[in-house]
Amino acid sequence: MIMSFFFELLKNRIGFSRIGRITLTENAKDPFYTPNNIIPINKPMMENLDFIENCGQHEVFVIKDEIYLKDEFIHEMFKDSGFLYLHTGAFKKYSIILENKKKIFENDNVISILPFNIPTTIINKEFFYDELHNYFELSSNILNKFPHLNFGITIKLFEYPELIEEYVKFIKDHENICLLNLADLFDNFVYFRTIIKTLITIKNELDNNLVLMASGRLLTNFYPLLVYLGIDLIDSSYLIYMASENFYDSIEDIIPIYKMRFLPCNCVVCRKKLNKELEEKNSIEKMNYLCYHNLISATNYMRKTIQYLHTEDFRNFVEKSAFNDTYFISLLKILDNYHYNEIECYSKMIQKNKEINSLGPSSHNRPDFKRFRKKVVETFQPESWTKLIVLFPCSAKKPYSESRSHQRFYSILRKYSDFPMFQEIILTSPLGAIPRQLENIYPVNCYDISVTGEWSFEELRIASDMLISLLKKFNPHIPIICHLDGGYREISKIAEKEVENPFYYSELTENLTNYSSLNNLQQLIDQRKDEYSLKEDSENEIYTKTWTRKFSKILDYQFGSGFSKDIIGEGIYYAKDKFNTKLTIFDSKQKVKLGSFKFDTGKIRLTIQGAERIAFKSDFSKYLVFDGDKIRGNTLFRPGIINFNSDLLPDENVCIFNRSKDKIVAMGDMIVGSQFIKNSSSGKVVKLYETR
Repeated sequence: MIMSFFFELLKNRIGFSRIGRITLTENAKDPFYTPNNIIPINKPMMENLDFIENCGQHEVFVIKDEIYLKDEFIHEMFKDSGFLYLHTGAFKKYSIILENKKKIFENDNVISILPFNIPTTIINKEFFYDELHNYFELSSNILNKFPHLNFGITIKLFEYPELIEEYVKFIKDHENICLLNLADLFDNFVYFRTIIKTLITIKNELDNNLVLMASGRLLTNFYPLLVYLGIDLIDSSYLIYMASENFYDSIEDIIPIYKMRFLPCNCVVCRKKLNKELEEKNSIEKMNYLCYHNLISATNYMRKTIQYLHTEDFRNFVEKSAFNDTYFISLLKILDNYHYNEIECYSKMIQKNKEINSLGPSSHNRPDFKRFRKKVVETFQPESWTKLIVLFPCSAKKPYSESRSHQRFYSILRKYSDFPMFQEIILTSPLGAIPRQLENIYPVNCYDISVTGEWSFEELRIASDMLISLLKKFNPHIPIICHLDGGYREISKIAEKEVENPFYYSELTENLTNYSSLNNLQQLIDQRKDEYSLKEDSENEIYTKTWTRKFSKILDYQFGSGFSKDIIGEGIYYAKDKFNTKLTIFDSKQKVKLGSFKFDTGKIRLTIQGAERIAFKSDFSKYLVFDGDKIRGNTLFRPGIINFNSDLLPDENVCIFNRSKDKIVAMGDMIVGSQFIKNSSSGKVVKLYETR
């Protein structure tokens, strides 16, 4: 009987990156967490006390010699660690080992990876195809002979990436394959398109609870990008080979040891021993010390990667590490520009309490920025009472309205009693054009960018395209006032050529915020604010308060255009908590709590009563159907879901219907997206914050 789960997804992060835990066997004491690097164990290392002292507490090792498949080794020396057994010989010998060591594989923290013994020199595709199917036949015999054991399988594509489909078919037919060892995929990042295509095929066609392992010619500086691409385990074995070739791992690069004069590392090896061996040639001790240093360096860098993955802006960390290799940058660009739809299905798009730094062109199309621009254009609809549009530049302080410059802009706008009829749009890079009502949502509330006053062609294009898309939603007779300078004014000039609305530019003296410039802005508003005649609109009184206007557009952003009208109405008010972390939204007429807006996420969480106002509409899409009438606990798991909308994404606020879909039984935030639900039979799906 195969265990109910092997890998458990705990959290999605940006890109394909994720945090999970692996339970190797049912009797394992503790799971170990991913992502992680795998340290190889061999005889020279086991004979060195420094290795055991410094690496003995590591969470996961790979062993290739059956002599280590012993109780005293697994239970005593490395009792808290997990092991991958990678047999390098023939299937016949491998089958005997499995039979003889069956109790260890059944009961201890060990999983075996099926041996891959196809020759590394492939004559042609037909030869590889025949060898591959022979490998499948031998593997299938093992998998069927030991159906109660979990296995890993090695995937090698050589020069034929299209053959990944053959592996996919085979893996689908064997439920006890739980780990995919991608053995040569990352050996050469020149083929970054093949890497992307292969990973997307795996994501789209196989169970998303399969553990992805990378092995082969992997260097330490690959780790952040590999984790971003969704790799859970990274084999560090190649670093031992590099040590045998007298190469020193400096993290950023691999440097020949003869060049080293100033060891940048302060590990126990570099500090005490390796430094003394630098001048020695052909020294076994030096080679051993290099092995230990390289593994320690890899482990420390993996810990740093994990730290950033958990608590910092991980995409920013990946971009900085990618600057060490031009092919890494190319891979990110292709992934961002041509595979956004695939990333969107898995990527976490909201980060709490983090400053999101844009590093330049590599950041312009990162998934969370791209999703924001896409959703604003899709969901934003002009307020029917708008009679004037005002364009402003962004500010360093977020949200913009709290900055000194925007406070001065406000000092002019708020002089007018019809100020709620003005639509403000803020221009910025790389987010584009931001309606004032959305300035508090992620990532507008926390991004930062280096400002020089010079705009690249791509920055101008992104901002002007978004501005044009927004302005085309408004009546073409509404005047547009531009209080802008520099690149911001250039953006408005580009937009002016594409829309029918009349544009008017305030006269500037020195800067945007001095008395003379602000006075000119006021005079221009005086002249143009009544140029467009509004029709009578009864809704006008409802949306006069700034936060009411914001709630309306935030709800549309989250659930789709127009849904806010059924939630935000006459009698809406909000209350701020004593810690100034959220606003609770109430309906004073019906005396009910509708939801709460949290400043750290920039998102509204609807209550069940709030969701009931929109959830039963035919076009409402943010829902799942639970197989029951009552949910216990604070997490909804995959087995409890019998239906779901196909477009759900991580972090979205969703309602959970009962089996008959006539009652909302819970509200929550998506941990994963619909693609994960579709391809998986287990795992966490929704984090619940209210149940009925």
